[in-house]
Order: sequence, then C-alpha cells, then structure tokens
Amino acid sequence: MVKSLPELDIDLLFVYGALRRSFPLHHHLRRLGTEFVAAGKVQAELSDLGEFPGARRSSKRGKTIEGELYRLHRMENTLKVLDQVEGFSPRNPGKSLFQRATTEVLLPNGARRLAWIYWYR
Repeated sequence: MVKSLPELDIDLLFVYGALRRSFPLHHHLRRLGTEFVAAGKVQAELSDLGEFPGARRSSKRGKTIEGELYRLHRMENTLKVLDQVEGFSPRNPGKSLFQRATTEVLLPNGARRLAWIYWYR
C-alpha cells in the first residue's frame, strides 16, 4: 500500500472489534504502548464473520458503528504488528482479509479525527 503524504502523519487507530478493551486481541494494543483517546464512531456497516466482526464503509446516512480511538506510538513498528494481527499484507492487499485505510471518526464531543481503520474487504 502506498501512503499519500497526509497519511504519513496519522497516529490514530479506530478499532471496532477484537482489539477493543475487554476483547481477546486488546493485549496487542497494550503491548505496543498505544494510548486510549476516546470512544468514537465511523460511518460504516458491520458484518458478523463468526469469531470477529468486519466493517465496510457505508454510504447510508446515519449508518454508524461504535468503537475506540487509540494514539499509536512507534508508528512504523506498531502498524507492521497490527497489519499481521488483522491479516493485512501491504505488499499484497488484494489477497488480504482486511485492508488498512484512513477514515473519519466522530468523537462524542462532536470533533472529527482522521484515523487508521481495518476495513473488511
């Protein structure tokens, strides 16, 4: 995946599934030293994939999913580890289960932030 210039500065990650607090994969975020920022939501629809959910962008107004926003430290290493956890290969995105991209996150106070998310392909 080729990053555009604005994406190089994005140090936030939105999680909506197994990486959230009290869920099975959250230990990866703790181990990587991420920092919880706030609850949030994104315009998307959620699919039940059995053991975990998958989110897809939605064009339907008002269709959102809730999740958590985290600040990433040591960006390059953190994203490399999370790519493996989420089954995303930047070298072969077409064969990945999820794809890392950016999205707008709406915070409870009405603020909007740009963050990484793993979309279900």
